Amino acid sequence: MKTRIKKLMPLLAIGLLLIGFGSQLPAAADAIAQAKVSNLLLVLAGLIVYTILNASVWQDVLAGLGRHVGRAAATRLWIRSEVMKWLPGGIWGYASRVVKAPEIGVGRQVAGASLVVELLLTITAWGTLFLLGLFGSGSQLLGLVTLPESSLIIAGAAALLVITGLAFQVRGRLAGVLRDRLAPLREISCKPLLLIRAFAFYLGLCVFHAALLNLLVLAFLPETEGFTFFASVDGMAWLIGFFAIGVPGGIGVREAGMAWLLGQAMPLPEAVAIAVSWRVAQLAAEMLVLGGTFLRCPAKRPRTCLDGGSATL
Repeated sequence: MKTRIKKLMPLLAIGLLLIGFGSQLPAAADAIAQAKVSNLLLVLAGLIVYTILNASVWQDVLAGLGRHVGRAAATRLWIRSEVMKWLPGGIWGYASRVVKAPEIGVGRQVAGASLVVELLLTITAWGTLFLLGLFGSGSQLLGLVTLPESSLIIAGAAALLVITGLAFQVRGRLAGVLRDRLAPLREISCKPLLLIRAFAFYLGLCVFHAALLNLLVLAFLPETEGFTFFASVDGMAWLIGFFAIGVPGGIGVREAGMAWLLGQAMPLPEAVAIAVSWRVAQLAAEMLVLGGTFLRCPAKRPRTCLDGGSATL
């Protein structure tokens, strides 16, 4: 029963988006058709860069826990483990990084602890982005928020989804999981400065992510709110999607939250179009980066005495 509900969570989340904004989809499709293509391509390119850089910070987290590995190897493993959660079968996901970590010389216990530390740093970075954007915009987001009837439906469904996810995924296991994952830290010589650096990298990437969202919005609306507003929206939407436990990548929940937040400052069809386009662009970027990890550079031909500059007489 629990497994069936877990598999239904993504469908329930997408259904949430359709229930809340289904009437806006035809107008949203028209908005997407009229969007500025050059902006969309720049956003896609930016998200590819973001995905690679975000994956690479895991190497800094490991260094902060006293495990120094190659950045390229750590980045490749992060991408393959995290992005493959979208592929059918459900065998890849967050924990698969722990299983594969020994391939790059990291023990499973340390890898498990690094995932928890990485998660805490990431949540803190996104929360910081939200607060900085909120304060920078003069609490503009809170001032704009209203709750029309359709939004009440969305908010209620989102709350139900999150509560259901918590009931089936967390319950009494959270404390035990955290205790088990962080236990290796007692025997590790942590380096706080390196972990602070990792947090700074994450925060910088969050700002870059918000800038890409702002660029996407400009593809639909030439005149809109300032960057700090979109920073607060991006931070809040990420947190909404993250805490929708049991839904891969917060899909559906994050889009509903973002569309609702953006809809406070722009026409709702454009808000829905931006939220959907944002998810599609992120998925496309992740899949392109994933494909890149399987490309092999051509093997170098062994040099011989006939090669220029290597011959000796």
